Amino acid sequence: MSLDLISLTNVLEQANGSERGAAQKLAETQLKEWETQPGFHYLLQSVYNDLSIPLQTRWLAVINFKNGIEKYWRSSRKNAISKEEKINIRARLFELIDEPNQQLAIQNAQGSSRICRFDFPQEWPTLFDELESLLQQALREDNHVKVNNLLIILNQVIKTLSMAKIGRTRPALQSKVPIITPILIKIYTKFYNEGVQGMDLTIMQVGYMSLKVLRRIVVDVYDSAYQSTEVSEFLSLSVEHFQLLVQKYTQSDILDKYIKCYSKIYHSLAKANPTNLILLPCSKQILYSLLNIIQNKAQTVYESEDSEDSDNIWEFLVIKSLLIFKYLINFLFKKGAVLTLKSKSNKSEIESAINILTHDFFNEQLIKNLTDLLISYYIKLRPKDLECWVIEPEEWANDEVNQNYEYQVRQCAENFFQDLMNNFKDLLAPYVLNKVQNEVVSYNEASVQNILIKDSIFTIFQLSANSIHEVLDFNSLLNQIFFPEALKNDLVENKILKRRVCLLINEWIGLNVINDENMDKIYMLLQNLIDPSNPINDRVVKLTAIQTLKTILTDWDFKKQIIKPYLKDFTSLLIKLVGEMEFTESKLFTLNTIADLIYKTNPLISIEELEELVSIVPKFWDASNDSNELILKNSLLRILKNLIVSLNDNSPTTWDLAIPLIKACCSPQSEYYAMLSEDGYELWLALLQFYPINHNDGAEDAMIQSLLELYINALMNQTEILPLILEILRSYTLLVPGLVVADNTRDFIRGSFKILTKYIGNMRDDSLDILISDLEITIMESYHDLNQFEKLLSLLMESGLLPKIISMILDDEQSPITVGKLLLIIARIAYIEPSNLIQAIHYIYPDETQFNTNLKKFTTVWYARMDSNIGNPRSRKIHTLGLTSILRTGQVIFFQDMSTLISLWISSLEEIVETNGDCEKYHSNFMYEFHYNDDFTIQENGEYLRFQKLMKEVDPVHNLILKDYLKDTMRLVKETIGEANFTALMGNLDKNLVENFEYFLYQINN
Repeated sequence: MSLDLISLTNVLEQANGSERGAAQKLAETQLKEWETQPGFHYLLQSVYNDLSIPLQTRWLAVINFKNGIEKYWRSSRKNAISKEEKINIRARLFELIDEPNQQLAIQNAQGSSRICRFDFPQEWPTLFDELESLLQQALREDNHVKVNNLLIILNQVIKTLSMAKIGRTRPALQSKVPIITPILIKIYTKFYNEGVQGMDLTIMQVGYMSLKVLRRIVVDVYDSAYQSTEVSEFLSLSVEHFQLLVQKYTQSDILDKYIKCYSKIYHSLAKANPTNLILLPCSKQILYSLLNIIQNKAQTVYESEDSEDSDNIWEFLVIKSLLIFKYLINFLFKKGAVLTLKSKSNKSEIESAINILTHDFFNEQLIKNLTDLLISYYIKLRPKDLECWVIEPEEWANDEVNQNYEYQVRQCAENFFQDLMNNFKDLLAPYVLNKVQNEVVSYNEASVQNILIKDSIFTIFQLSANSIHEVLDFNSLLNQIFFPEALKNDLVENKILKRRVCLLINEWIGLNVINDENMDKIYMLLQNLIDPSNPINDRVVKLTAIQTLKTILTDWDFKKQIIKPYLKDFTSLLIKLVGEMEFTESKLFTLNTIADLIYKTNPLISIEELEELVSIVPKFWDASNDSNELILKNSLLRILKNLIVSLNDNSPTTWDLAIPLIKACCSPQSEYYAMLSEDGYELWLALLQFYPINHNDGAEDAMIQSLLELYINALMNQTEILPLILEILRSYTLLVPGLVVADNTRDFIRGSFKILTKYIGNMRDDSLDILISDLEITIMESYHDLNQFEKLLSLLMESGLLPKIISMILDDEQSPITVGKLLLIIARIAYIEPSNLIQAIHYIYPDETQFNTNLKKFTTVWYARMDSNIGNPRSRKIHTLGLTSILRTGQVIFFQDMSTLISLWISSLEEIVETNGDCEKYHSNFMYEFHYNDDFTIQENGEYLRFQKLMKEVDPVHNLILKDYLKDTMRLVKETIGEANFTALMGNLDKNLVENFEYFLYQINN
């Protein structure tokens, strides 16, 4: 079908049909074909501009037009719109500014803004001149529709262009915006005055649209709004209007929009650059207007019954006001540090702004008044909170944890108070302490209001933790005030203080000020609060107590011996709570706490109790099949993993449960794969690592090895958790010696190595370290059997992994640190079979000249890394053995580095004193390190013992006497090349070097 206006209109009408049929699909296909044809977007604009065409057809045209601009306007794009078509489109862009349908006007404005983003200022330098002229003409015509549509376009244009922070766009925008600022202020003033006088919604809407555009200009375009006379005058006018609308407020959507827009201007100025707000001539008016709202509307906000905070205009304004004061306080006490770094030229302005805040606003009385206001109204739990607490306790408790302080008035007040305390510490610390230690007593009479005031006072004490913990005895306050309050049961409402004391402890726990005696009391208290036998302990109290327990468990200074007497009760209470909770979030949080409890108290929970805990996994697993509760299975897998870790040698009791779960989670065909596979892999790894070293059960071993069928998929498709997947392979290598070279696993290993060959060039350091440690283990397991070693070498060559490692070592662009790590594998291979390593290099470089060049380069790189990247004694011995073994081949090329090698021998003999080939310094810097956080109460797992056994029995680092090996090497070299050549070789070396070497080799007994 040929492309013309009539055809396009017909196709758009078909594509917009109400029923989804063949004709509609055909029309959509046709539009897709046309979108790359010249003239298509110009014709779309023609359809939109024609008011005689049905509205839905025009709507589809403008949507396609907007999307097409994004795809094809850039000249660098394939099938880009031609320059001529662009010119024609731009010429008509503002042709239909009297569009009666506002939604269509918005779509057109978005399309126009995208064109501006691409073409301003290079292709369209007169953009703002044209818009200013059109606005002037629309004003003369007194055409409200045109004015409003132009403002809609301007709003989108400013929004889009102001996002550009680099390049020519922003300077051009800043130079052109003053052209339209006066007319925008004129429109705003005219329509505001006319609208307020007659409360005409249409006129008010135009005024609001102009205010919205001015907000974008003032905040996003002007770097220093206070330096512009026009902008300063507008903002002075805005605060007058703001005060008037607040003072005379009656509920109205359009008035709410105006009031919110004013507050957004002041908020955005303060957030982006406080000097922009403070240095305005009207800044004091703005700040005191906001302060008056905070003070005068406190009771209104406190008693608000709105279900959504954002629906309440006063809550909205209080939140914005508190945030503005927050930004100003932080600016004041940081001395504008961030802004000074950004621009040295504004240092004097910053000093002026700080001076204004210090002397004219933030005085002592204001700070104390704000604190009292926060305690009495904004931080205090509201009737609305208490109602939600009773009706939906779990939902309310979960919301309290997750709410954003920028949108919730109480959370915002708490956050603001923390800034007040942090920055006015000297003033507020004694003030807060007096309230907690003295004033709180006056609220001891049992009543709901007294409880709420106490809760509010305790809240500011909680929020002051970081600022005051060094100037008081918190342990005394716990015993004198907080523990007694948390244990009161005379009113149901005492649950409010029970919750607060938990939160208070939660805040103070990380400051390392609570003594062991009080930690014991805290565990008793938390156990009391979780206990279901006390009816006051509702779900909110229990969840908050669990939150505090979790914080204690995950604290860096957690002492597990103190919690030991309470472990059994905690575990049983937490398990009961999971069944009691209704919300998935609550169950998940409780299960995660159980997982932390098991992990952090290892090995204090008895084997019997751990085995009882295993039984909860299948119970809750079967109960969490609902789609909303599938996430609980992640926590259950984590619990099972931690149980395996804690059971350690007794972990086989979990295998009947763990192995089927691993298969269910890690099989790509499983319904759980997408959500649970990562936790499944972690469970799999734990099962392997904690496999007891002396366990022998053929059936169970076969079950564990059967999991290998899932491994290739994991290696191919789980690259984001590659370290974990590689750890599983390493664990199998240690658990099943000979697995890598066994005939029945050869294809599996070859396939794994091929995949790793593709990955190794771009591996992160953590993945590379694990892979190298796995290969090191694999090689050492073959040391005792040359035939087995040959099989391994064959697999490494066939898969391309060894050639890839060699080529990476020879790559001049490769990181020296990476090369040093890769050479560890080379050293391990070279020690047992140096000739095979040389053959591998020859295989990569079959040309004899290339081979000799790269063989020489290889040893040069190796020696270079020995000097700069391989420093610890263990690694140096591994590499020394590898380089020495290569020398034993007798190839002349290796004798060229004899001087360097002897220097390496001397340094090795000089710094280490071996006993039977071993020494203490060789027992660190393993590529595979085990971390137990220096906790000697935790028993080493089976994998650690397997690794140590391998090192002790097989690793030449620990059982080969280096001096004897060097003596034997010198003897072999002499035999290989003949005594005359050997004498000549040694004679060509530095005499002092040779004497020094012989001294360490033959005369020093070490």
